[in-house]
Amino acid sequence: MLKRAMLICALLMPLCSFAQAQSDNGAVQVEVVANASEYIPRSMTFSHPGHSYTDCSGSTSFFGQFNTYGNSVSGTAYTSTSCSTTSYPPTESTFTVYRKVNWTIVRSDQALYLLSCTQKWRWSKCPSLRIGANYRLTIEKSHVFLADTTEGKPIKLDYISSVAVPLPGKQSAAPPQTQVVSSLEGVKVHITSSPSGGEIYVDGKFFGNTPSDITIAVGEHLVKVTMGGKEWSRSVQITAGEVTLHAEMTAEK
Repeated sequence: MLKRAMLICALLMPLCSFAQAQSDNGAVQVEVVANASEYIPRSMTFSHPGHSYTDCSGSTSFFGQFNTYGNSVSGTAYTSTSCSTTSYPPTESTFTVYRKVNWTIVRSDQALYLLSCTQKWRWSKCPSLRIGANYRLTIEKSHVFLADTTEGKPIKLDYISSVAVPLPGKQSAAPPQTQVVSSLEGVKVHITSSPSGGEIYVDGKFFGNTPSDITIAVGEHLVKVTMGGKEWSRSVQITAGEVTLHAEMTAEK
């Protein structure tokens, strides 16, 4: 039901300015006629930069000899060091969240209004309005406010579009139209033969084998059916409707 209403809004969009002008002058009494809910996915991608770290370790050993009777010192030192590096490339993480959207269609005496409400967070208030409930609707830019009879806080919704509703008795019956067939239009011609399998030619052009349904332009044409050396031909005036031709191949042309 909601998709049909949205399609109506799209087809009748040139009339939306009239319906919106009616509501911009003040509150309009409306009734909820349809509602629906759906979950719309939204994906978010987070980038994580790459990094690396290096770990080094080592040791030093010293061996020496000291002479207490002199002023010299001799010794040997040994040092060893080892390092290792670990690297991590950049990564990305994608998270998908689903936001609930409530669609609502309300109707006044002169227009239909398509409204929506998106629940962006768990604690966000996004009411689902009861069908048949009555409100006073006020449009302010891209939002509408619905106030009920309890004089409570108005409900804020997103304004999507609106279309004018034809008033009863204002539609005049269209005069009956006479069907006119243009000379550029084609007429369906059903061609059969006894026996079947004859070759069909129209104005010398091959159109297949019987039985066949072909389309011929309005006007006079020469229709010919041939089979096994026998030939059947007729000059036919094509006007309108559907035409049926049968070629009896057992007889002479």
